[in-house]
This record gives sequence, structure tokens and C-alpha cells, in this order.
Amino acid sequence: MLNPHGPLEGPESFTPATKIWSISDLTSGLRQLVEQQFEDIWVEGEISNFKQHSSGHCYFSLKDADSQIRCVMWRSVAEQVFFKPRDGMLVRAFGSVSVYEARGELQLVVRALRPAGEGALQKAFEALKKRLASEGLFDQAHKVDLPRFPETIGVVTSGDGAALRDILSILARRFPLVQVLVSPVHVQGAGASDEIAAAVRTFNELPKDSFPRPDCLIVTRGGGSIEDLWPFNEEVVARAIYDSVIPVVSAVGHETDFTIADFVADVRAATPSMAAEVVVPNRFDVAAAVDGMARSMRDNLEGEIIRLKHHVRALTASYAFRRPVEEIGIRQRNVADLYHRLSRIMSHSLQNRHLKLIGLEQMLRTLDPDRPLELGFARVERGKVPITRAAELHTDDLVVLRFKDGARESRIL
Repeated sequence: MLNPHGPLEGPESFTPATKIWSISDLTSGLRQLVEQQFEDIWVEGEISNFKQHSSGHCYFSLKDADSQIRCVMWRSVAEQVFFKPRDGMLVRAFGSVSVYEARGELQLVVRALRPAGEGALQKAFEALKKRLASEGLFDQAHKVDLPRFPETIGVVTSGDGAALRDILSILARRFPLVQVLVSPVHVQGAGASDEIAAAVRTFNELPKDSFPRPDCLIVTRGGGSIEDLWPFNEEVVARAIYDSVIPVVSAVGHETDFTIADFVADVRAATPSMAAEVVVPNRFDVAAAVDGMARSMRDNLEGEIIRLKHHVRALTASYAFRRPVEEIGIRQRNVADLYHRLSRIMSHSLQNRHLKLIGLEQMLRTLDPDRPLELGFARVERGKVPITRAAELHTDDLVVLRFKDGARESRIL
């Protein structure tokens, strides 16, 4: 028998004073011994009988050619696993060995799970990339151009990540008239790839004549390890982006990070901030382009008037004008009539162009987000992000009221 106070005892040493162990004491003692000896270890084996309970907890076995051990992985851990465990997959599990006292069984309590093998993730990445490329998912012929002036942009990312805050800030600064629809999803861990793909499909299922319907999509997240970015390397995400009739911009991680989503998307942006700059123009560049076109039209009209004046002078100096007086008079009257008609046409054309230019300038002024402040309005901001709906504010929220001549901090009552 197991005796924590001395050596093993045999049947011949049994006396009325001999300690009799209960099953509970025995399994409890085994659990203590096992947990002390096998704490914080890595185990490599093949997954067998993998099941995920409705509670989110996962139960499976790890086995090799000769043995197997039961494993349990609690929901909080399973949510951080970046791939889908399945039977037959070779993995490495980190955790502690314990004894499930109710059944007297050894079990490994898994606290982390990784694909096994040197470069397993990179090999999986290259294999999927090669297969999808052979199917034509990366072909340039399938990619479409982004709209030049989008009215609505859909964003698929974490609802509370820095990537979303950066995108909203840049869009508001570059093109404040654009409307943004956000589909918040998990961007790492088990199930994240399914959420991302579902969000892309949901945007595409909106009726084409509905408002608002995104003119383009940004699928994005900030930087992280290859494990963190792995949902964007899943086939389900690649298929959803490929099937999207709405143009998709992929912006995952940093400049040096490349995912399968980047290769399938219509446009790849190096960072979430660059994605926001890609999908909308800079309003100041638009204003400069309008001014340039107005100047070009004015210069062309003035050049045409000068050319016609020179032509008239050339006509008056020609041989026809040296004929008898009556012929000269006729020609002069014709020329004068043509000149006046041309002047009226040019003047009318210039006036129309001038009115259009004034209209464009007024339209540009309406784009200025600070113009309402000059009319006595105030803009409510929280963290430099404009608040447009009362439902976004709660009691005791700190906000900033921005006026024409400055800003004041306020608290919501």
C-alpha cells in the first residue's frame, strides 16, 4: 500500500493498527504526487476523440504508438487556440498532469495547444497558399478597383481594438462625409475565422439597392504573432473574400506580415491606417483638383478668345478687304456681327463656368467639419472621436465640447 509516512508494507505486516486507505484518500494522494512531479510540461501526441462541449470546454486524448492520456482544455484556454483541433492532428500541449479523483484517471489539464513539428505553421501556410493559388483565388483578373468616392465603408475587425480607432480617426480627417459600418468580430483564437468570414458574407448579402450598403470592405487587425494572425490564414476567410462582390481591402498586422487574406483581397494595405488612406481620397486633394480644373477651363477659354481675335485681324488685312468700299462695308458688318456673337457666347460660357466653380467651392466648404462651429454649433467628442448619437453616451462619461474658439471638457449627467 502507498504509505506517505514510511516504506511499502506487505500483507504479512497487517495489524489492527494498520491504516486502511479510502479510495478518496488514495486518489487524492495520487493527485498530489502527480501534480508535484508533472507540473508545467510539454507533451507531444496525436489528437483522438476530440469533442467540444456546449459549455466551450474541450475533451480529447493524446496518444502515440504505445500509450494515451486523457486531456481537458477549459473554455478560456480553448478560446485562445488559433487553429481548429481535429482527430489525427499532431500537436504539442502545455499544462500539468493531474488525477481526476471521481474516476481515478490521469488527465492532462491543457493550458496551451500548438501544432507540432518544426515550422508547422509555415508549412501549413505554404500548403494552403499553393493550393488556393492553383485554383485561381489570387489571380489579378479576379480583382476589382476600389470606388473613387465611396459613400459607405464596411469594417470587419475587433470592436475595441486600436486598428478600428485608427481607421475611424483617419477616415474622419480625410473624408468626413463617408459613412462607416463596423462588424465587430474576434480576430484571434478559436472560432475567429468563422466570425470574420460570416461578417464578410453578411455585408455582401445586403440588397444592392439598400442604404447603407458598403461600397468597399476593410478586413483588418493590428499586429501580433503568427498564431495571433492565423485566423486570416484560414481557408474559410479566403473563400469569403474571394466570393465577395464588394471590393475588399486586407490590412492585417504590420508591413512585414503577409496572410492568405492579403493575397485573395482586391487590395492589400500594409497597416490598418494605410487601409483607411487607400479607400478614401484626401478632401484637400479633391479641393486642389477642382481648383486646377477651374483654372484650366478659364485658361482654355481665354486662349480661344485671343485666337479668334487674331483670326479677325488676319481677315481684315486680307485681299478681300482691299476691294471696293461697298464690299468692305459688307465684310466689316459680317465680321462685327460674328465678333459680337462670339463675345456673347464666350461671356455666357465663362459665366456658366464661373457659377459651376462657385458651386464647387461651396460644396467643398460644406465638407469642412469645423464649419458648423462657426454657426454656433458645438461638436461632442470622446477620445477625439465625434459622438453622433445620444445612445453612445452614458452617465458620468467624460466628453469634450468643441466650439469655434476652443474646447471644454464636460461630464454627462
